[in-house]
Amino acid sequence: MATMKRYGSITVGFSDVTAEAEVDAQREINNFLLALHSYPERFADDPGLTFEEYLFSIMVSEQALNGGPHQVH
Repeated sequence: MATMKRYGSITVGFSDVTAEAEVDAQREINNFLLALHSYPERFADDPGLTFEEYLFSIMVSEQALNGGPHQVH
């Protein structure tokens, strides 16, 4: 009869930097999706506004609401 070895569980976690990078990436994705969804209506009001300018304005507004740009420590 074969014997089975038992191993302790391994906990894999994120470091603070990795977790912050994950939050930043998710925030960027959400901003992009928001811009993608709302740009056509904004473009109808301001046809000279590029998508890039609009996305940047959303990112700047979001940073202002959160106390400025996020910095990695």
